[in-house]
Amino acid sequence: MSSMHTFRRAGAAALAMTLLAASSTLADFVPPDADHVNGGPQNVLDLGAVAPGAVLTADVTFELVCSGFRHADAGQVVNLTAGMTVVPDPSVGGSITATPATIGPVPATWTSDLLGASSCPSPAPHLAANGPSTVTITAPFVVGDNYELTLFFDKVLTPPGVNDASSVAGVTAVTYRLDVVDVPDVDTTPPVLHDVPTGVELVTTDPAGALLDYTPPTATDDRDPAPTVVCDPAAGTLAPVGASEVTCTATDATGNTASASFPVMVHLASAFWEEPVGNGGTLMVHGQRTVPVKVSAWLDGVEVTSGSPVLVVEPCGSTPGTTVEQVMPVEFSSGRWIGHLSTGDLPAGCHLVSLVADGTSLGSFMLSLDTATATKARGQKPR
Repeated sequence: MSSMHTFRRAGAAALAMTLLAASSTLADFVPPDADHVNGGPQNVLDLGAVAPGAVLTADVTFELVCSGFRHADAGQVVNLTAGMTVVPDPSVGGSITATPATIGPVPATWTSDLLGASSCPSPAPHLAANGPSTVTITAPFVVGDNYELTLFFDKVLTPPGVNDASSVAGVTAVTYRLDVVDVPDVDTTPPVLHDVPTGVELVTTDPAGALLDYTPPTATDDRDPAPTVVCDPAAGTLAPVGASEVTCTATDATGNTASASFPVMVHLASAFWEEPVGNGGTLMVHGQRTVPVKVSAWLDGVEVTSGSPVLVVEPCGSTPGTTVEQVMPVEFSSGRWIGHLSTGDLPAGCHLVSLVADGTSLGSFMLSLDTATATKARGQKPR
């Protein structure tokens, strides 16, 4: 493909139209349609204002028009390829290229050169291209008005036929006009979230729900070194029993956002403690003794009757699982779990006794232990 410096706007368009008019009267010609909006062939399109170095594409369609007394032969294909270009001065940049296009094969009904000077029938036959040529325009990188970029299409007939050199004549060209304006550098790229939790599953004995426990994701951005991340609901807030969702949104300094969500499932556990514990919540024990424990448990309304739960004793106020004082097995018998709580190795004071299955507490009661006096105490009966 050859190129040369730009003509002024009127000069390039006038050259193309003049050559087209001068040659098309002797042979078939191929007018382009560059805008697809106005009726009839258009070989000039104004792209308006664009940013420096902007890359734009536009489809150009063609048709073969019968004209004069030289014609493409039946069965021939008109091959259109990008040829000479007229572009701005290299100091400002800018380029124009195009993909190939074809018209044909020409039908057997097309006017033949063998008819000599006979003109085309009226109205003159038109043969549409098999598809558009995609033109790619790269705008100059220097701000300025009235830039023009013109591309001329070369036309070759295949297979060889009669009078190929003069059967399709005229200039087939498209010209694109544009102004290059200075566009502010605007950040439109959103931040990227990292380490979004895949989900949170909690168990609570509180019908109101459970406190959310998760590590919020982090975020990075191509410009903002510290985009903010806000999750709703936040870690530490109450999540309702059942299924819910947490949505985390990252925001950069320009206001671009990116969001991601993860599911939350809160299971509701409950336990019924039979005597001597009872459901009063506290069992008073004086002296060292072994207390029978009988308890029924439910998870999401379904009674727990299998598995390997245990009784876990911890000091009151400690973080669950950090200061375990005793772990005692229980077994399912007569419709409830039965175990034996030994107070002999426990210090005096307050203890939390929990029925734990697979690391999850299904319910608990308070054990208040006083070893000074060896007397028996009973828990409050369930109501």
